[in-house]
Amino acid sequence: MSHKNHVFVRATFQSSFHSHSYTAILRTLQALFTDIKMDDTVPQLEERSHYDLFLIDGTKNNWQDLIPTDLICLAKHCNVVVFNVERETVCEKNLLLNHFNGVFYKSDPPEVIFKGLVKINAGELWFARKIISIAFNDILAVASSFNSLYDGIEIKKDDYDHLTKREKSVIYLIAQGASNNAIADKLNISDHTVKTHLYSAFKKTSSRNRVELANWAQRYISVLLPMAK
Repeated sequence: MSHKNHVFVRATFQSSFHSHSYTAILRTLQALFTDIKMDDTVPQLEERSHYDLFLIDGTKNNWQDLIPTDLICLAKHCNVVVFNVERETVCEKNLLLNHFNGVFYKSDPPEVIFKGLVKINAGELWFARKIISIAFNDILAVASSFNSLYDGIEIKKDDYDHLTKREKSVIYLIAQGASNNAIADKLNISDHTVKTHLYSAFKKTSSRNRVELANWAQRYISVLLPMAK
């Protein structure tokens, strides 16, 4: 089995690169991989095939209920691991169902990180055994339902063509987990205007809340991305 040689680390500049978690991760990566690149933005689609593994710094994020859609898309086609997170900010089952390869916590000692990266480098998953054992049957059922819902779906232009460009932009940002304030800043509009577009998007997509709207966006991610200007 060939080992992975090229790894990409999506860093978060608010994190301390001298922290225990970063130090352990980087030292282990240097021991296992021949080429390591760090940036705060994931490479464009055409560049992603150059990397065998993506490590995503998850500090400052809370992905208990909703994982950003861009990372879900990345994990469907690439090997992706989340690191530098608190245990209460992620749901391992959600990560597993969405094709992630593992997770490392801030509290993990260096030997655990080393062992986990060796396993992942060999093609294995790195999640708590208890989580996998308890949820195994449920994971199979949900994964089967998830795949049949999204992978085999027939996308009809009429389903998304009635959205305005601005509404598509708002939906795209909602799918990334952005708050109303963040959307307003990104699009240079007021919070009130964001709410107006959001309510309209709810109605047009038959979504009752932000999570349902983000799930709807996953169906049409290929036509909603890149973000409409």
